[in-house]
This record gives sequence, structure tokens and C-alpha cells, in this order.
Amino acid sequence: MTRRNDPRWPGLRRALHIAPSRKGVRDDVDEELRFHLEGRVDDLMARGMTRAEAEAEAQRRFGDADRIGAELATIDTAMHRRQRLGEQWSAIMRDLQLALRGMAARPGYTAVVALTLGLAIGANTAMYSAVRSVLLRPLPVAGLDRVMALRVDMPKLDLLGTQMSPAEIVDWTKRPDLFEGFTGITSASMTLTASGEPRRITVARTIGDFRTVFQLHPALGRVYEPAASEPGQHRVVVLSHAMWREQFAGDPLALGKSVILNDSSYQVVGVMAEDFRYPRRAALWMPYVLTPRVFEPAQRGTLIMTPIVRVKPGTTPEGLRTSLRSELAAWEERFARSRYTDESIYRLRPVPIAEFLSGELRPVLLTLLGAVVIVLFIACANIASLQLVRTTGRLREIAVRAALGAGRWPIVRQFLVESLALAVIGGLLGVALGMIGLMLLGRWDGSSYEALRDVRLDGAVLALTTGITLLAGLVFGVAPAWRASRVSAHEALKANGARGASLGVGRHRFLQVAVVGQIAMTLVLLLGSGVMVRSLARLLDIDPGFSASNAISMQLSPPSARYAWAQRPALYHEIIERVRALPGVDAVAMTASIPFAEMGLDSSPFDVIGAAPLPDGRKRHANAIPVSSGFFQTMGIPILRGRAFTDADRADAPLVVIVDEQLAKEYFPNQNPVGQTINHFGRGLTIVGVTRSVHQLALGAAYKAVVYYPLSQQPFPTAGLVVRSEMSPDVMVPALRAAVRSVDPLLPVYDVQSMPQRVERSLGARRLAVTVLGGFAALALLLAMLGTYGVLSYSTSERARELGIRMALGANPGDVVTMVLRNGLTLAVIGILLGVTAYAAVGGRVLEALLYGVGPGDPLAMLAGIALLSCGAALACWIPARRAASVDPAVTLRAE
Repeated sequence: MTRRNDPRWPGLRRALHIAPSRKGVRDDVDEELRFHLEGRVDDLMARGMTRAEAEAEAQRRFGDADRIGAELATIDTAMHRRQRLGEQWSAIMRDLQLALRGMAARPGYTAVVALTLGLAIGANTAMYSAVRSVLLRPLPVAGLDRVMALRVDMPKLDLLGTQMSPAEIVDWTKRPDLFEGFTGITSASMTLTASGEPRRITVARTIGDFRTVFQLHPALGRVYEPAASEPGQHRVVVLSHAMWREQFAGDPLALGKSVILNDSSYQVVGVMAEDFRYPRRAALWMPYVLTPRVFEPAQRGTLIMTPIVRVKPGTTPEGLRTSLRSELAAWEERFARSRYTDESIYRLRPVPIAEFLSGELRPVLLTLLGAVVIVLFIACANIASLQLVRTTGRLREIAVRAALGAGRWPIVRQFLVESLALAVIGGLLGVALGMIGLMLLGRWDGSSYEALRDVRLDGAVLALTTGITLLAGLVFGVAPAWRASRVSAHEALKANGARGASLGVGRHRFLQVAVVGQIAMTLVLLLGSGVMVRSLARLLDIDPGFSASNAISMQLSPPSARYAWAQRPALYHEIIERVRALPGVDAVAMTASIPFAEMGLDSSPFDVIGAAPLPDGRKRHANAIPVSSGFFQTMGIPILRGRAFTDADRADAPLVVIVDEQLAKEYFPNQNPVGQTINHFGRGLTIVGVTRSVHQLALGAAYKAVVYYPLSQQPFPTAGLVVRSEMSPDVMVPALRAAVRSVDPLLPVYDVQSMPQRVERSLGARRLAVTVLGGFAALALLLAMLGTYGVLSYSTSERARELGIRMALGANPGDVVTMVLRNGLTLAVIGILLGVTAYAAVGGRVLEALLYGVGPGDPLAMLAGIALLSCGAALACWIPARRAASVDPAVTLRAE
């Protein structure tokens, strides 16, 4: 039998407010037309016509029956559709009114559900916004998926993910047949001289077709052409939107005006679009000057530029790798070196620009995204349990409606509308909480993670949040709606609202599954946050290699137009003397690279005079850091062998260096390096001391060999000032600024931080993960406890008659407590076992990239997480157990 002949089918169509099919309407119309035609034929035959004559005349007068039938069918179908839609809308509005009245009558319950869902949706909204802004769309660039950053690996030099030289970038830009666009970008710090005190800004310098690679459309003016890198044509800049507003008050006539950078004038030719921020801290963009020195063979080892390429449409990863290898082969032939095609020496890796820009935030945000999804599932399971339990109190209402003729669909629809209404309230609250979360996230260590400052709640995230809200409403509304549709009116009315008319938690598996699921997912978050806390504790236990307490640091950068290389040692010496004379200063020194500062490190190869080459073609490599005399004393870095630098190590004195313990272990095993000579930068240098190794960039990172130079023998463009004083930084910093200004009023002082602050900020990504993941775990634990408590409270109330009989027959309260605890803790144990299994299978692997010093299965973290969840579950079980034990048997039986 077909559906059309099934007597239940029309009823179902009416219940769902589905309009009749067009074929059914046309059949009705055809039948109606035949009826009218037959009536006309009968009239004509009564006037004396034959049947054939009457039918022909009726057809002539009536017209084209097929056309009329089709038009009538269309009109009838549209009428039925409007009628059904109107009926459906009216029914939904009635259900919504009932739902709103019910929520107003139970403000406490409504608030709990809305807050639970709002917290979960708010967390998801904030994290989706961060993931979209940082990982998916970090730049407003068309065809962003075709933009790649090229990373260079040199395994034998222990350099991974490094950059290219400007000369190499130029070679790539000469191959437009391979790429749609190619550019190289490097950041520099320059002094901006304007009204007021000079200040240091970040400048992006580019080679190649920067505009094409990023599909730039400036807000004002133009972006300079690749030819602007030629000497004599490079004095042009494009301002960032923020710099334009700050420096020129947003004046459109700023084009053609000049800005003074490092005492040189540059013409403004354009203003970048407000939403383009790469590099993120760049205040302006300018061409990198291609002087003849750039193309000297020795300069191909100056790795200072990040190559960015826009591949042609349809280019596959393998096709890109082939293009790269072909150009590298040409380089090898051109320069007669095996460096470029031997991947053990030189290897190019294309990395999607979104992945490249996200950096260490990528694993953190992906981990937190998984955590908020788990929190949302826990919240939905919790609310579904509450809704299902609440349905019990409405069984009589449902039964009365069913007895009065309400079908299953109207009852199901009412419950779904109520759930969706609660979801919408929770969703609106979630959006508000999400915006607050984004504000807090944007303020998290803003100097290190400026990508988080730009996170905004956009239309795509709002659309996703709307979808999640509606889906959540359906998820936690299906179970109570399904249960309500299965209520027996006869049984419910016969029970007359007694406790026997219930869901029967022992028979309804959903509540038990919901509790087990919440506990399992909560344990995954607890274990994850536990190992992250342990990892962070291990990092904090690491000795950075210097004494950070009572140390203040800042950076200086003398303009090259006023200070030639030979003049800088004298400038640095005068600044040190002025600062040393300040009250409260215990020690002062200067360095080209402050530990844990974003000053960059000059990593380069060196040779040991008289030593054999390393095996496997490896090269000796080290970071070169010029420092002043007194640096090791000021930083609290001990000298293990030999001596420290003194004022006697001047530019005209013998060239000397100090190496760190890591370099001594790597390249002078079982030897005393003091007295040995190395060839670094083409100069013979005598090692006069060995110092303790220092973490330069991050705690927990592997030590990198370091060669320290006397600052007077190796001047550096920028220098860091380090001061040790027991005085408060609030008092000392203004005095330090004044001391520098007394030497040169136009010399900017920037990046002023205490050394403890620098060490702390190096842990930003891990601390962010620990803080947010811990918050999610705490929220999940609270929701799981509430869910367990709610289900057990309902279970004990449902069994009130049974418990009353037990106690009337002699059972003591302790037995009742034990029975209720056993039921609840059984669910908790099952959830814990499932949670441990899920964490071992998935959770631990996700966290591996964020851990230091501990494994994902750290025993202490595992035991702490399980113990915490067990205590929470026991508490959630204990309260309803005590309530059940306090039941008066006489009162319970009399009520029954």
C-alpha cells in the first residue's frame, strides 16, 4: 500500500502542517471541473441536444479545461500552502507564549538553564572568534590559501625555520613564470623624530612585489613598486592606518608630506587599509635598499628576510616543491655549490601564511577549541537531564492535553519550542559573555600576542553561534519531547499526579548516560589542565642562567646618521657612566641582546684554529652577543673559567671573546677552551673565559652556543641597557630615562621592562593555555556535579515510597545513604573509566606539543584529576543521599 492510500498519512500531513501535494490538488480540481461540465451537458441535453452536441457545446463555452485546471491547481496549492503556514505559525506563537509564561513562572530554573548554556556558548563564541581571526583569516587578503611563507632549514648548522638573504630573494623575484608574486619582508626598528620626544617604531622593509602577493588596496594613495628598492628611489613610505591617524590626524593631504626616520626624510606615498596588519607591529612600510654590497657572494649568508610567495591558481604542493627545486638547482650551478640541492644542508619548506603567522598560538588555540566543544556537550547533556526530569512534573498536564485530543506532534512541538526559547536566551547571554571573553583575551600579554588584540566578533562567528544555539536547543529538547510524546494518558490520569507517574530513572537510560558522559568529558579536561599545570611548574623551576631579581632592562638604538660604528663605543661608555652615577644603582652594563627580549640573535658559523673539521660536514655555529665590561656581574652570570671582560678590552686591544658552557661542551669536549683561538667573522679571536649558559629566548628551550664579544670591539646597531638596583622600578625608570637624555636628548628609550617581566612573558602561550583550560575544566566540573546531583535528587524523590517502606520495615538511615551513594558512585566510576580511556586515546596526544618536562600521562596529574572529580562526584551524591535518609516514613506513606 502506498503512503497516499495509507489512512495515517493525511493525519500526519495535517499534524506537520504539510500542504497537500500538487498531484492531489490537481486530481481534486479535475474532479470539480468534470462535475461542472457534466452538469452543463445535462442542461443542454434537456434542451434537446444530443449528448455529442451537448459535450461539444459545453467544451466550447467552458474553454481550455487543461489550462483552466492547471491555473486552478496552482491557485489552490498556493492557498493551501498559505493556510498551512499560517496555521503552523499561529501554533508556534501559541507554544511560544506558553513557554514564556512557564519560564516567567520558574525564574530560578530559567536562570540556571540560561546561565549554563550562556557560559558554554560564550566560551565557544570567544574561541571560534580567536580561531577564525588568528588561524583561519589572519589577514584580509583575497586568495589567502595561495599565499605561502618559505622557511629554510639548515640541519648541519642546527638552524631550522630560518630566513633568506636579500640577494636570494631578488633571485626568486626574477622568476615570474614560477609564481604569481614574490616578496621578501624584514622588520627593523627606527627612530621617528616628530613633535615631542623621539620614539622607536617598527618598520617593515620589503623587496619584490609586496603589493601583488598580498593583493593590497591602500586606503589612500598607492603602494610603491618593486623598482623602489633601487638606490636613490627608496625614500618613500606607506603609513599604517594607525600611524596616519596618529601622526597626521587622518589628513588626506598627508600624501607627499615627509616623516623623519633615523634623521633621514622619507616621502609618504600611501596609507595602508585599516585591517591590514603584517607585520603586526609595523607602523609603516618602506623598500629595502638593494645596494651593491647586497649582491656580494659573502652576503648570501645574511639571513634576514622572510620570503612570501603567492602561487599561481591550481598549483599543487608537489608542483610548488618542483618549482623550488628547479630554482635551487640553477643556484647550485650558478654558484658552484652543493649547498642548495643537498637537503641535508639546505631545505625549503612552504608553510601556509595563516599557519606561519599563528606561530606558537596555533597549538594553544586548537587545544582550547577542543576544550570548549567538550564544555558545550557537557552543558547540553546537563540541560537535557534537567529538562527530562522537569518533564515528570508535567505528566498530568500532558495527559490532560492528550485526553482532550492533542496529538503527539503538538506536544512534541511545544517541548521543542520551549527548548529553543531557552536556547535563544542562553545564546544571547552567551554572545554577551563571549564579547567579554574576547576583551579579556585581547588584554592577555598584549605585547607578545598582538594577534589576540585584533580578534573581533564578526558576522561569520555570529552565524555560527546562531547555528550552535539552535542546534543546542534541539539537542537538549529532543529527549524531553520524545518522552512527553510517549506519555500514556490513562496511566498518568489514573496516577493523579502521584510519584508513580514518573520517568523511571532506572528504566530511562538517557539520564544515566548523560551523567556518565558528563563525568567522562569533565575528567578529560581535568587531566589536560593538570598536566599543563605540572608542565608550567617544571618550566618555572628552570634556572634561566642569570639572576632576574632587581634587574631592569631597556633598549637603545643610536641613529646611524649621527653615530658611525666607530663612535658607538664612546656613546655606550658615556651612558654607562651616567647611569652608574645615579643613586641606588648597584651595577650597570650594556648588551646587544637582552635575554628574553625581542632583539634577535646573530647566529653565524665559526672555526677553531688548529682543530679538525666536524664529521658529516657539520659546521660549528654560535650566537654572537657583544656585551660591555661588567655585564656578567650585572646579570649575575658566573664565570666558570678564565676571566670576564674589563675596560682594558678596548677596540685597539687584542681581540678576545668569552664562550658559554654549551659551546665548550659541544666543540671543546674534555678540553679547556681558555687560550684557544677561533675564527669568527673572518677574525682571529682568543677565548679568555667560559661563562654559564643562559636561556636567551625561552625557558625550556635547548641551549644554543654563544660567543660573547667586548662591546667596544664589536659595536652593534641597537644595544640593551641592564641595571641592577634594589630601588622600585617606578622610581628608577624615570631616572634612567633622564640619564640617557642627558647624553643625547634625541636618543629614544623603549621596551622598558624588568627582567622578571621578560621571563614571565616568555611563558605567555603556556600560561594562557593553563589559565583558560583550567577555567574550562572548573566549569565542566561544576556542570558535572550539578548534573549528577540533579539526576540523583530526582531518583531519590522517585523512590520515596520505596525508601519509606524500607525505613518503616526497619532499615536505618545509614543503609539508605549507602544505597543512594552506591547508585551515584557507580555512574561516576564508569564515567571515570571512560574519561581515562578517552584522554589516553586522544587528549594526551593533543597536549604533547605544549608540555615540558612531563608526559601526557603524568601520574601525579592523573591522580589529582581523578581524585578531584571523585570528591566532586561524592559530594554531588552525598547531598541527595542525606536528604533521602532524612525522609519520615509515616509522612511519605501517608502522602502516597
